[in-house]
Amino acid sequence: MSDVPVLSVIIPTYNRADTLRLCLRAFDRQTTDVPFEIVVCDDGSTDATGTVISRAVAAGRVPVVHLRQENQGANAARNHAIGVARGERLLIVNDDTIPSPGLVAAHRAAHAKRGGRETAILGRMTIDPALPFSPFSALHHDASYDALAGRVEVGWDAFLTCNVSVDRRLLDEAGGFDPRLTWHEDIELGERLARRGMHLFYAPEALAYHHHLLDEAAYLRIAEREGAALVLWYRKRPDLVADLTRLGLVGPPPLAASPRHRVADLAMPTALLPGWQMAARALTRISPEAGRTIWRRLFQRQKRLAIARALAA
Repeated sequence: MSDVPVLSVIIPTYNRADTLRLCLRAFDRQTTDVPFEIVVCDDGSTDATGTVISRAVAAGRVPVVHLRQENQGANAARNHAIGVARGERLLIVNDDTIPSPGLVAAHRAAHAKRGGRETAILGRMTIDPALPFSPFSALHHDASYDALAGRVEVGWDAFLTCNVSVDRRLLDEAGGFDPRLTWHEDIELGERLARRGMHLFYAPEALAYHHHLLDEAAYLRIAEREGAALVLWYRKRPDLVADLTRLGLVGPPPLAASPRHRVADLAMPTALLPGWQMAARALTRISPEAGRTIWRRLFQRQKRLAIARALAA
């Protein structure tokens, strides 16, 4: 493989040694002649992450760059990795992204087909079949990609950095990831890239697997993180109020909640949320589809509560 990579795989990681091992092993087994490198930034892990990366550096077929920083968050780790990457294209993934054997080749082929430095490619993600079934994984993760089925060019709000590739010069011009955001940092960057002419194309053949079992508590924590991130984004860019409202931002004018939201909040007062969760668990056992409906509503309710708390802070 050439010493000069045309593509750099960017992986931020923190305390996921076992999952990262699977990720790096799968990238080392890619079926491609494309010269690429892997740049891993360890965000101050306290487990065996450093050992896992060191072994990949020593024994891997694909060149691995091992970076380490004090814990500053995934976005700072991504920016650190991007800063030393040599590839003209960046394939940005997470440490729980397990690539199919042809992932790198599929991204490269999609870029060759579409052409242009403004082109970005979104690959498909689905739940790793090696994991036990979780209704929450399907609710949160697969639903995002199911909505893209049959589409070719997609909007900036689909710039999901668990499997996306982009021209590194365009990303540099956009300013990289915002370290202040702990959720929605990918689509926030997607909006800035779109203002610089990015066109995002969906390539489902660029397939990877999400190796992260999502349980009830983690699912509802995502709702809280989404809500807080939307408020931070709004304070940074109040001119995007229409887009952020579409993404679920609600509150006092100009963020007024719709009548539908007000009815939903009356039906799910804070004091009764534990009861609603118990009902959702029971209903899921009887009718999974009906249970999913309740869980979606609980997710949105938790998100609105997090927005209200963030706006009041």
